[in-house]
Amino acid sequence: MLYCNRCTLEMNGVSFSDFSSFTDNSVIKAKAVNMMHKTGHAKMTPRYGFTIEIKKPYLGSIDLDEVEEGTLTVEYDSGERILYRGVYTLETGDSSMDGETELTITKSFSASEKKKEN
Repeated sequence: MLYCNRCTLEMNGVSFSDFSSFTDNSVIKAKAVNMMHKTGHAKMTPRYGFTIEIKKPYLGSIDLDEVEEGTLTVEYDSGERILYRGVYTLETGDSSMDGETELTITKSFSASEKKKEN
């Protein structure tokens, strides 16, 4: 099982790494296409994305609602690194609080490129 050691979002030389959770979104590789007497397949352009949760108030120098052309680096305990480049904020989602913990806010991002490094 892989565990994430660190996530760091960088934009314009400034970094932010105070995330409470990170979720890598699924990527559709191909789509089934109905044909006359069979099913065909069409390759899809990969759309990379991820969701993070942060605790509010966060003391970051990056406005996470306005990320443009950022880079996210995800480092795992195995030494593997995943780089997301061309990161943009898509959505500021739900916020939750149970009365005992801090307010948690979900934010969704897209990326133009995803690269794995070993």
